[in-house]
Amino acid sequence: MSAYRPRRAWESPLYHAVAENLATFLADRQLRGRPVPFFVVRDFRAFLDCGVPAHGFLRVHCEACGRDRIVPFSCKGRGFCPSCCGRRMAETAARLIDETLPEAPVRQWVLTVPYALRFLLAYDREWIAAVHHVFLNTVFASLRRRTGLSSLGRNAKGGAVTFVQRFGDALNLNVHFHALALDGVYSETEDGALLFHPAGPPSDDEVGRVVARVARRVKGLLARRAEAGDFDAEPDSEDLLPALYG
Repeated sequence: MSAYRPRRAWESPLYHAVAENLATFLADRQLRGRPVPFFVVRDFRAFLDCGVPAHGFLRVHCEACGRDRIVPFSCKGRGFCPSCCGRRMAETAARLIDETLPEAPVRQWVLTVPYALRFLLAYDREWIAAVHHVFLNTVFASLRRRTGLSSLGRNAKGGAVTFVQRFGDALNLNVHFHALALDGVYSETEDGALLFHPAGPPSDDEVGRVVARVARRVKGLLARRAEAGDFDAEPDSEDLLPALYG
């Protein structure tokens, strides 16, 4: 039988790197007139408290064995803490399997975008929503076409859960989308029941069509926004985000 062992967060190399350099880093950005966003500072400082009993804990008592355990509070951060992100990942996966996804095949679709558009998405969440909308609608249209249900239009329903990633393998700025899409569509029968129509794997040509249509529609969005004069000026070279491109 395994026993609970609280992690010793303060002994990790990552903890030491953040603890020893955070104050200097924040002060440097302040002096340059480019302070770090508050939510980034919040996550870093919460990480330094995460799993450290001195910053709070629960005392848990087992009535069966009579033992007590000290369980340190966690930061529950979403962006930086490896422990909390790992736990959230496991909990999210379990919830998707147990409560969200139906008994149907699922395929992962990944959309990456050109460098300039990554920068725009990093700054503008409305653009993330717009590109995501184009992406999923194009995938759903492909599914309807491959199941022979294009004539039903959006009455043939697809489904997907998307996770937006903001970094690449090298921790560089790389906003992209991972979508877990049902590999088919649902239609409604005359008696109101839902019937699933599997699409099967897409061909290379079909994937190419999806990519081309997403690119064309996103270019159209860019053109319309440029005509409306909605784009901001080029970001300052002292900004933190450009440095993350490398």
